[in-house]
Amino acid sequence: MAITWDNPPSTAVPEMVDTYRARLHRALFLLAVSYAPRIETWMKQNAPWTDRTGNARQTLWAEAFDFADVVVLAFGHGVSYGTFLELANQGRYSVIFPAIDHFAPKIWADAKRLLG
Repeated sequence: MAITWDNPPSTAVPEMVDTYRARLHRALFLLAVSYAPRIETWMKQNAPWTDRTGNARQTLWAEAFDFADVVVLAFGHGVSYGTFLELANQGRYSVIFPAIDHFAPKIWADAKRLLG
């Protein structure tokens, strides 16, 4: 009995790997997109400082970016003194690092489920 390949393994396997990688990349990007507004809302609700103008709170942002081989979920301040809020006073007014601590385990768990 002979085996006849419509698509030989040397061609099929790389194609399957490429398809899997592309689907996983897309799924991770959609996961990041779903988290971005939740992170932004959480930061705005949990920023520990007392508002004077409201500018710092209003300009907190989170956004997902899809690059060729990397999905990035970035967030930060939209005011020039955002770095001061994050780092001064032993981080007492930080909201970025607490957001990372809050969301990283959730994002990681969801990403692991995608791989499941």
